[in-house]
Amino acid sequence: MGEIVALDGSPLNVAVIGVEDMDASLHFYRDIIGLTAHDPVTWSGSGFESLWHIPEGASAQAVFCELPDCPVGRVLLLDFGDVAKHHIRPAVTPRAIGLVNLNFYTDDIRADTKRLQAEGYRFWSEPTFYEMSDSQGAPTEVVFDGPDSVAINFVELTGDDPNTRVGQMRAYVRDHGRTPTGFTPVVTTSHCVADMDKAVSFYEKVLKNGVLIDEIFDRPEVNRFLNIPEDGRTAIKFMQGNHMFGKIALSMPLNYECRDLTPDAVAPNTGYIAQMFEVKDLDYAIEESAQLGAETYAPPGQYDIPGLGTVDAVTVRNPGSGALQVIFKV
Repeated sequence: MGEIVALDGSPLNVAVIGVEDMDASLHFYRDIIGLTAHDPVTWSGSGFESLWHIPEGASAQAVFCELPDCPVGRVLLLDFGDVAKHHIRPAVTPRAIGLVNLNFYTDDIRADTKRLQAEGYRFWSEPTFYEMSDSQGAPTEVVFDGPDSVAINFVELTGDDPNTRVGQMRAYVRDHGRTPTGFTPVVTTSHCVADMDKAVSFYEKVLKNGVLIDEIFDRPEVNRFLNIPEDGRTAIKFMQGNHMFGKIALSMPLNYECRDLTPDAVAPNTGYIAQMFEVKDLDYAIEESAQLGAETYAPPGQYDIPGLGTVDAVTVRNPGSGALQVIFKV
């Protein structure tokens, strides 16, 4: 089944994406990735306005996408309509402070790359095989520009040694979580931070995640497919909760500059707006967030969220980056 490092930890429950064209976004997440898309609903009201700092009377078309019976790695698409907005991640911005990409596992990364290239998706490189250190295993990865300025990372778990992290994940995916088109829900999502210690403390103390992988990425072949300077050095920590999916790949540039996307990563802009996490004790999460100095973006309250129903929630900014983190309890 694979190794779970934090049995009480909260994995990524939902990635919230502001969309430019709902049909184009649904074609990707529903038709290509194979997630089940629920019927669109109109999201409005005072809770909606408070959660996203949206003007009174505003609304969004919301579509919740998931792998049925999998409570993590889901996607909430929000179309805020014809209001003034812009893309959170400008074109040709491979790495920046904030929420950057969504990762999906596949068994045939080269065939998927060719198929999506034929559909017009812009890939940053050809699929790249590389070995991770400390016997972590060997994946093959490729990154491309998905809908709504969200970078998408396809990963083929090339190694199957059960003593490696990659081998453990490969065994888990073989038995769980395939969509009808052969992909997975969101297995990992990239969160680039300015302060790794603060970011890790948030995921450890507030969300009770554990460190799964601790690496320095500095190989030229890895930097090339990530589109960062060839001599770049990037600190990487994979945070995991109580599931093999919904991991957070924290990254921090060590010798190159990154722009900060977080001021623009708010509704109604287009792109990766926020991450949602379910916790068992919301009061504890709020208290720990305050102790870490996390800024409150939306106050504690009861919110009706498409796909989740009525929940108690709070939204804070991650102290390591400023990215929006919605913490909720059903």
